[in-house]
Amino acid sequence: MLESMKLRLSDGNLSSASARKEAETLSEALTDLRTEGAISNDAYLEAGVIQGGLIVLANMISQDCDQGELIHHLSQLITRADNICSAHPDLIAHLVAA
Repeated sequence: MLESMKLRLSDGNLSSASARKEAETLSEALTDLRTEGAISNDAYLEAGVIQGGLIVLANMISQDCDQGELIHHLSQLITRADNICSAHPDLIAHLVAA
């Protein structure tokens, strides 16, 4: 998910609304995974940081922040997601690859 968002952002095709939608989708997926017992509460809480970062990104886009700042923020989220996925591999499909 984050990698495809980075491509869309680099191409100028990521809107604030679509970033918010991605955050919403991630939130729903994480809640479902936790409810089903597919991920631990720790994994849920750690991945929530990424969801919050996507909301920040959406706000940055709506405030017309510089493209470089947006890409930097998203790159930091990708690095965090990679670290989270190292500790919680069940999240890879939801944070990075999806």
